[in-house]
Amino acid sequence: MADHAAQWTVTLTVTDRPHYLRQTLEHLRQVRGIEQWHLFIGLEPGCAECAQLCEAIDFMPRTILRNQEQLGIRGNPFHTMQHAFDQGSQVNIYLEDDIVLSPDVAELALWYQQTIETDQLFDVRIMLLNLFVTSIRTEPASDLGISQFFSPWGMIINAFQWKHFIAPAWWNDQHRYPHQYDWTLSLSEVMNLQDRLFVLAPLVSRSTNIGREGGLHSHPERFDLLMNGLQHHQSEQKIDYKINNRAQIHWRRLDYALMTAYDE
Repeated sequence: MADHAAQWTVTLTVTDRPHYLRQTLEHLRQVRGIEQWHLFIGLEPGCAECAQLCEAIDFMPRTILRNQEQLGIRGNPFHTMQHAFDQGSQVNIYLEDDIVLSPDVAELALWYQQTIETDQLFDVRIMLLNLFVTSIRTEPASDLGISQFFSPWGMIINAFQWKHFIAPAWWNDQHRYPHQYDWTLSLSEVMNLQDRLFVLAPLVSRSTNIGREGGLHSHPERFDLLMNGLQHHQSEQKIDYKINNRAQIHWRRLDYALMTAYDE
């Protein structure tokens, strides 16, 4: 096992869509330096093909956490990440089984670890690094900026942020979105309530979602509306990352009633 594998981790939640998982793992294999990271897999019961794909991983150290019962879309990611941080992770790349990563994500994660040791970035605080943005234009691939919005489709979280922001809020349903029980809303409420707390995000997305069908929240027509024409970083060139204080993170606005997307 690589010397850094206990401190540099990837967590991956796996359910029952092997055709997507196969693509996710193939792109994870292509991430530069990923062999130095340790992969923790939260494997839900009931899909033998998914289990076989996880068992066959040979490109990085991996631990399969076999859930004895279904933990679901809230419990599985929490327990998988909690296990990784309990094992000594200092920075974790969070994935789901239908998320495809850019080849530079491990390098971006290490830059993030060095740049933000706790939560402080200049005069603001950072809750996590968001990998997915709805990038459509030719933006500088090196630039990152702050945002008040985030997506669960790939995140980088350091140990301080997990302990002080993410874990305490994960199960808290006392928020301004009544009768909705979703960890993304719980984390959004943290940013709503805390002063000058944001996420960091690249101007050009470092992940994309391929899970058009078969997921708990899958709506193929809405998926197409969101994803049509989006771009994510695919270059093999190494990058010198930098904070752009004037950066505007692009978030596509959707009107599901009219099935229209607005890019600003």
